[in-house]
Amino acid sequence: MIRIPLYLAVAQWALLAALGLLVVVMFRQLGRLMAGTSQSSAELGPPVGSSAAPLTYVRPGEETVLRLTPGDGQPALVAFVDPTCPSCEELVSVLDEARDAGGLTGLRTLLLISDPPGYLQISDAFRSTGLEIGRPAGPDGVGSYRVSATPLLVALDGAGVIRAAGPVTKPAQVRAYAQACLLPAAAKTLAVVSAAATTGEPRHETQEDRREHG
Repeated sequence: MIRIPLYLAVAQWALLAALGLLVVVMFRQLGRLMAGTSQSSAELGPPVGSSAAPLTYVRPGEETVLRLTPGDGQPALVAFVDPTCPSCEELVSVLDEARDAGGLTGLRTLLLISDPPGYLQISDAFRSTGLEIGRPAGPDGVGSYRVSATPLLVALDGAGVIRAAGPVTKPAQVRAYAQACLLPAAAKTLAVVSAAATTGEPRHETQEDRREHG
């Protein structure tokens, strides 16, 4: 009887396990791609201007349940991402670069994944990120964010109002989202009015104007 050395047997099972994981990842990516092509971006993410729901989550390797409480005065960027998603890896890298450049100062940034924590090891971007990573501790609140595909970035202001939401991945988009949740609502309105004035759009005369010209 031929006896197979122990190290060859271990290597054989390790190879089979790696191939199995690769097949799972490929099918998950195919499923996300098919779902993305049938899901319009308008249906992805919560409505802008609505109140964000609180979320509970657990960090990988820990058991303590943590909580994200919109409206506690802390603006936040919440990214729904997964390690098996190439676009998610791009978003995580961009968020890391923005943080290193000081572009996320004053913001709480949270990456929420649905994959098992072990999947973090298959992605360099997720394995090396310094951003907080969590996995939802339960379904409460998650449904209101309408995460039908990933990545999804949601910008919340200090009052817990959703200022922006969408499948963004580019640095300019991330900067815009960061500014959106830091800028007060009144200032946002003023900026819109000023922009309209500089573009030469006609200004309608008000009753106060008529009295002044009176």
